[in-house]
Amino acid sequence: MNNEFKKAINLLENKDKETYPTFAYSVLNNYIPGRVYMDELKKTVLIGTDSGFFAVGGDEMNNGIDSVFLEIYRSRKNDKKRFTLFSPSKEWDQVINKLFEKELRQMHRYSFQFNKDTYSTIKKEKVPKDFIVKRIDEKIITESLEFNESYYNEYWGSVSNFLENGFGYCLLHNDTVVSECTSIFSSSQFAEIDIATQNKYRGMGLAQNVAEIFIEHCIERNLKPNWDCDVNNFASIKLAERLGFENPIEYSLFVRR
Repeated sequence: MNNEFKKAINLLENKDKETYPTFAYSVLNNYIPGRVYMDELKKTVLIGTDSGFFAVGGDEMNNGIDSVFLEIYRSRKNDKKRFTLFSPSKEWDQVINKLFEKELRQMHRYSFQFNKDTYSTIKKEKVPKDFIVKRIDEKIITESLEFNESYYNEYWGSVSNFLENGFGYCLLHNDTVVSECTSIFSSSQFAEIDIATQNKYRGMGLAQNVAEIFIEHCIERNLKPNWDCDVNNFASIKLAERLGFENPIEYSLFVRR
């Protein structure tokens, strides 16, 4: 790990009351391609993925990377590329709103905390008969409607990088991928959950089935599963709570208008 990345990790880990997305650690652990920008005083950091996700951290009163911030945003805007910025605190929300004025739209999300003890008390649901559990591999990806090659190219840089550094599981019915739980991002400590079930198979508890398999994989490998969702995604919130995720912390993300 290079020196800049070490300093960036220290900045993130020294802020107890702030919320940082999994992808920030994915970049810092070299799991996915990305870049790290720091000011000369090493007080503020901007972490970005090649696909356009950014997380800011450190001292919000320090404006040492404001010019870099705006330059990256304008470049991506001109190229019509994604610019999604995650804020770790209400103080940073204010800084971002002031810096970008009306350019960005603010959205609110929850980051849940996984409670292993709570999860251990939950009655696990059996996978229904006629459904097969399979780890996501290259063949599954080619057959998936939701988590296909373009999905992994966007979030992981390539399918091969996901297969090397990420993981996921799916349920098959009549040789068709019907429900999946995959790591949209992973690091040496965390694995963030993304989950999808085909419409006609919803309401059968399959999402909970496949999420439990994913969580067991995390526990076996000493990874902390992460669950984030929009504050008004009540179905996702309900499922998270059934899986031992609790104490949601609200944070903001900003997207181009």
